[in-house]
Amino acid sequence: MNRAGCEGIYKGIGSIGALEDGAVNTGAAKDSKGVLLISALAGLIGGLCCVTPIVLVLLGLASISVAADLGNVLYGSYRWAFRGVALTFVALALGVYFRRRGICTLDQARRERNRIINTSLVVLLLAVGIYIFWTYIAVHYGGIAVGLPWARYDESWALPASAVALGVALVLYFFLFRRPRRPQTQSARDL
Repeated sequence: MNRAGCEGIYKGIGSIGALEDGAVNTGAAKDSKGVLLISALAGLIGGLCCVTPIVLVLLGLASISVAADLGNVLYGSYRWAFRGVALTFVALALGVYFRRRGICTLDQARRERNRIINTSLVVLLLAVGIYIFWTYIAVHYGGIAVGLPWARYDESWALPASAVALGVALVLYFFLFRRPRRPQTQSARDL
Protein backbone atom coordinates (compact mmCIF):
# COMPACT_ATOMS: atom_id res chain seq x y z
CA MET A 1 0.00 0.00 0.00
CA ASN A 2 1.44 3.37 -0.89
CA ARG A 3 1.11 6.46 1.20
CA ALA A 4 -0.52 8.63 -1.41
CA GLY A 5 -3.21 9.65 1.08
CA CYS A 6 -0.59 10.75 3.62
CA GLU A 7 1.62 12.98 1.46
CA GLY A 8 0.94 16.15 3.46
CA ILE A 9 1.74 14.43 6.72
CA TYR A 10 5.15 13.11 5.74
CA LYS A 11 6.56 15.94 3.66
CA GLY A 12 10.17 16.36 4.70
CA ILE A 13 10.19 13.46 7.16
CA GLY A 14 12.87 10.89 6.45
CA SER A 15 13.43 8.16 8.96
CA ILE A 16 13.90 4.46 9.38
CA GLY A 17 11.08 2.50 7.84
CA ALA A 18 9.64 5.41 5.87
CA LEU A 19 8.65 4.63 2.33
CA GLU A 20 10.16 6.39 -0.63
CA ASP A 21 7.80 8.48 -2.77
CA GLY A 22 5.63 6.17 -4.79
CA ALA A 23 7.06 3.04 -3.19
CA VAL A 24 4.83 0.16 -2.27
CA ASN A 25 5.38 -1.58 1.06
CA THR A 26 4.88 -5.26 0.44
CA GLY A 27 7.65 -6.62 2.62
CA ALA A 28 6.70 -8.22 5.89
CA ALA A 29 10.30 -7.68 7.06
CA LYS A 30 9.76 -3.91 7.45
CA ASP A 31 6.50 -4.58 9.26
CA SER A 32 8.11 -7.09 11.61
CA LYS A 33 11.02 -4.82 12.54
CA GLY A 34 8.66 -2.00 13.42
CA VAL A 35 6.49 -4.30 15.52
CA LEU A 36 9.50 -5.61 17.44
CA LEU A 37 10.91 -2.11 18.00
CA ILE A 38 7.62 -0.70 19.29
CA SER A 39 7.11 -3.68 21.61
CA ALA A 40 10.63 -3.66 23.00
CA LEU A 41 10.62 0.08 23.67
CA ALA A 42 7.21 -0.08 25.36
CA GLY A 43 8.33 -2.94 27.60
CA LEU A 44 11.50 -1.09 28.56
CA ILE A 45 9.69 2.20 29.19
CA GLY A 46 7.23 0.46 31.50
CA GLY A 47 10.12 -0.98 33.53
CA LEU A 48 12.08 2.26 33.97
CA CYS A 49 10.68 2.61 37.48
CA CYS A 50 12.74 -0.39 38.54
CA VAL A 51 15.89 -0.03 36.46
CA THR A 52 16.60 3.54 37.60
CA PRO A 53 17.85 2.55 41.10
CA ILE A 54 20.13 -0.13 39.63
CA VAL A 55 21.66 2.32 37.16
CA LEU A 56 22.26 4.85 39.93
CA VAL A 57 24.06 2.22 42.04
CA LEU A 58 26.11 0.96 39.10
CA LEU A 59 27.19 4.50 38.17
CA GLY A 60 28.07 5.25 41.79
CA LEU A 61 25.56 8.09 42.00
CA ALA A 62 23.61 6.59 44.89
CA SER A 63 24.17 4.25 47.76
CA ILE A 64 22.28 0.99 47.98
CA SER A 65 19.99 2.30 50.71
CA VAL A 66 19.10 5.45 48.72
CA ALA A 67 18.55 3.37 45.56
CA ALA A 68 16.35 0.90 47.46
CA ASP A 69 14.30 3.78 48.85
CA LEU A 70 14.00 5.36 45.40
CA GLY A 71 13.01 2.01 43.93
CA ASN A 72 10.28 1.59 46.54
CA VAL A 73 8.93 5.08 45.82
CA LEU A 74 9.08 4.73 42.04
CA TYR A 75 7.58 1.25 41.97
CA GLY A 76 5.15 1.78 44.82
CA SER A 77 3.76 5.20 43.96
CA TYR A 78 4.52 5.68 40.30
CA ARG A 79 4.42 2.24 38.65
CA TRP A 80 1.06 2.97 37.01
CA ALA A 81 2.44 6.25 35.68
CA PHE A 82 5.29 4.36 33.99
CA ARG A 83 2.85 1.78 32.65
CA GLY A 84 0.59 4.57 31.39
CA VAL A 85 3.51 6.24 29.61
CA ALA A 86 4.36 2.89 28.00
CA LEU A 87 0.76 2.39 26.81
CA THR A 88 0.65 5.95 25.50
CA PHE A 89 3.88 5.28 23.64
CA VAL A 90 2.36 2.12 22.11
CA ALA A 91 -0.73 4.02 20.94
CA LEU A 92 1.27 6.87 19.41
CA ALA A 93 3.86 4.55 17.86
CA LEU A 94 1.16 2.36 16.31
CA GLY A 95 -0.50 5.48 14.90
CA VAL A 96 2.75 6.55 13.25
CA TYR A 97 3.48 2.96 12.19
CA PHE A 98 0.17 2.59 10.36
CA ARG A 99 0.31 6.07 8.82
CA ARG A 100 3.73 5.30 7.36
CA ARG A 101 2.21 2.23 5.78
CA GLY A 102 -0.54 4.24 4.09
CA ILE A 103 -3.42 3.88 6.54
CA CYS A 104 -4.31 7.54 7.01
CA THR A 105 -8.09 7.81 6.83
CA LEU A 106 -10.93 6.03 8.58
CA ASP A 107 -11.93 4.45 5.27
CA GLN A 108 -8.44 3.00 4.84
CA ALA A 109 -8.49 1.85 8.45
CA ARG A 110 -11.82 0.08 7.84
CA ARG A 111 -10.37 -1.73 4.84
CA GLU A 112 -7.25 -2.74 6.78
CA ARG A 113 -9.14 -3.55 9.99
CA ASN A 114 -7.78 -7.10 10.37
CA ARG A 115 -4.20 -5.96 9.80
CA ILE A 116 -4.57 -3.18 12.40
CA ILE A 117 -6.14 -5.48 14.99
CA ASN A 118 -3.61 -8.29 14.44
CA THR A 119 -0.60 -5.97 14.52
CA SER A 120 -1.87 -4.15 17.61
CA LEU A 121 -2.52 -7.44 19.39
CA VAL A 122 0.98 -8.72 18.61
CA VAL A 123 2.55 -5.44 19.77
CA LEU A 124 0.60 -5.45 23.05
CA LEU A 125 1.34 -9.11 23.80
CA LEU A 126 5.05 -8.67 23.03
CA ALA A 127 5.21 -5.46 25.09
CA VAL A 128 3.53 -7.12 28.09
CA GLY A 129 5.81 -10.16 27.85
CA ILE A 130 8.92 -7.98 27.55
CA TYR A 131 7.72 -5.78 30.43
CA ILE A 132 7.13 -8.75 32.73
CA PHE A 133 10.45 -10.37 31.81
CA TRP A 134 12.40 -7.10 32.00
CA THR A 135 10.90 -5.77 35.24
CA TYR A 136 10.18 -8.87 37.27
CA ILE A 137 13.00 -11.16 36.16
CA ALA A 138 15.98 -9.28 34.70
CA VAL A 139 15.79 -6.09 36.78
CA HIS A 140 14.63 -7.86 39.95
CA TYR A 141 17.49 -10.34 39.97
CA GLY A 142 19.92 -7.69 38.70
CA GLY A 143 18.96 -5.53 41.67
CA ILE A 144 19.54 -8.43 44.02
CA ALA A 145 22.95 -8.99 42.39
CA VAL A 146 24.05 -5.39 43.07
CA GLY A 147 22.87 -5.61 46.67
CA LEU A 148 19.39 -4.11 46.67
CA PRO A 149 17.10 -5.73 49.27
CA TRP A 150 14.63 -7.16 46.76
CA ALA A 151 15.16 -10.84 47.65
CA ARG A 152 12.23 -10.68 50.06
CA TYR A 153 9.80 -10.21 47.15
CA ASP A 154 8.50 -13.41 45.57
CA GLU A 155 8.59 -12.99 41.79
CA SER A 156 8.22 -16.69 40.99
CA TRP A 157 5.02 -15.98 39.03
CA ALA A 158 6.89 -13.81 36.52
CA LEU A 159 8.73 -16.53 34.62
CA PRO A 160 5.64 -18.53 33.62
CA ALA A 161 3.64 -15.36 32.94
CA SER A 162 6.31 -13.88 30.68
CA ALA A 163 6.80 -17.24 28.97
CA VAL A 164 3.08 -17.49 28.18
CA ALA A 165 2.79 -13.87 26.98
CA LEU A 166 5.96 -14.05 24.88
CA GLY A 167 5.11 -17.52 23.56
CA VAL A 168 1.64 -16.50 22.37
CA ALA A 169 2.99 -13.24 20.93
CA LEU A 170 5.83 -14.97 19.08
CA VAL A 171 3.49 -17.58 17.60
CA LEU A 172 1.22 -14.79 16.35
CA TYR A 173 4.23 -12.77 15.19
CA PHE A 174 5.64 -15.61 13.09
CA PHE A 175 2.20 -16.53 11.81
CA LEU A 176 1.38 -12.94 10.78
CA PHE A 177 4.74 -11.49 9.76
CA ARG A 178 7.21 -14.26 8.96
CA ARG A 179 5.05 -16.79 7.18
CA PRO A 180 5.42 -16.71 3.40
CA ARG A 181 2.40 -15.11 1.81
CA ARG A 182 0.43 -17.01 -0.79
CA PRO A 183 -0.21 -15.04 -3.95
CA GLN A 184 -3.83 -14.06 -4.39
CA THR A 185 -5.83 -15.83 -7.07
CA GLN A 186 -7.70 -13.86 -9.69
CA SER A 187 -11.07 -14.56 -8.05
CA ALA A 188 -9.79 -13.36 -4.62
CA ARG A 189 -8.54 -10.09 -6.15
CA ASP A 190 -11.90 -9.44 -7.82
CA LEU A 191 -13.81 -9.63 -4.52
